Amino acid sequence: MSRVFARTGLGRMSSGEYQANLNGMNMFFGAVLGFVLSGTEKLSAWQFGVLLTALASVVITVLYISSSKHRLMYSLLALFYAATFPEVMSMLLRGPDLVPDKVRPTLLVWIGMTVMVEFWAREKSQEKSQEKSEDEGEATDKTAVDTPAREPETQR
Repeated sequence: MSRVFARTGLGRMSSGEYQANLNGMNMFFGAVLGFVLSGTEKLSAWQFGVLLTALASVVITVLYISSSKHRLMYSLLALFYAATFPEVMSMLLRGPDLVPDKVRPTLLVWIGMTVMVEFWAREKSQEKSQEKSEDEGEATDKTAVDTPAREPETQR
């Protein structure tokens, strides 16, 4: 199956493709969220501030999916936040239906696509293999410096 993907161009992603995916999605969904929030005119300044703070927290969690070594946990957390966002905001803002109904699907699609890109197989980059070999060389050098040389026993 992986050979079929590779032949169709859907095999392992290069680091450039990975970065392009993340950058494109983040720009696109940031713009979509801006468009979706156009329905918030009915909110007071305080309510709008609370909504922006909560939404920024969800967006940061989405960005952590691709930036943290705990990507699975951030994926689950982001999905939970997005799934419950309107209901939690209704409690915080003390009113029903104050969050535009398109916020949840926008967040869920963004998270789903980020998770797909993050967990898609990637090529091993040459930079990482070079860094690893340099790190191993430094570790060998450091060990040589830290480990005192044994002097031969000349007399007993």
